[in-house]
Amino acid sequence: MARVQEQGLLHLVRKAARTSIPVSARTDLAFAVSLMLLFLIQVATGIMLSLYFAPSPDSVSDSVQFIMRDVSWGWLVRGLHHWSSPALALLCALHLARVFVGGRYRLGQAWAWYLGVAVLALVLAEMFSGDLLTWDNVAYWRVRGLLERIESIVWIGPTVADILRGGPEVSATTLSRTYSAHTLFVPWLTWMLILANLALLVQRVFVRKNGGSA
Repeated sequence: MARVQEQGLLHLVRKAARTSIPVSARTDLAFAVSLMLLFLIQVATGIMLSLYFAPSPDSVSDSVQFIMRDVSWGWLVRGLHHWSSPALALLCALHLARVFVGGRYRLGQAWAWYLGVAVLALVLAEMFSGDLLTWDNVAYWRVRGLLERIESIVWIGPTVADILRGGPEVSATTLSRTYSAHTLFVPWLTWMLILANLALLVQRVFVRKNGGSA
């Protein structure tokens, strides 16, 4: 059974590799693959940084300095992790601009628009939470300001703020939850949306190749 499934998967891979991509879909595919590669760079460098990063208010600054000065190539890994994030956001914004200018969000491809907006929002959330992990004075007051704005939302605001804060005041628990969101929740959700975008794009290419409607 497993061998049959493997042969079926290999057949699909070979079929996809032999399929000529329509000119109209090549740019979309290039954007999707570039997004995936940049995201994988984020994941790989993030995993390496997590080996040395200490998400504790008393240890954050020392662990960052240790990565930058004492870990071999630590400055390079941190630099790649830092700059690939705005590059990812820029790529998402360019993709959304193409979809908007082309009016494709009104031509049966609304999924490209909504997925792009969701991915961009998650990337910006990832950038913001990453900046907060320095846990200096600027990051601390940014966290407090954000939580106060969330708390002002009617009905659900106070509950959401308490969950994010981990208590009545900004503390080490807040940093821990920010780190968890930055390294676990947001990346997994972003990855699923990127894969969904790529899967829908590939499906559209095959449908057009077979003469169906997109």
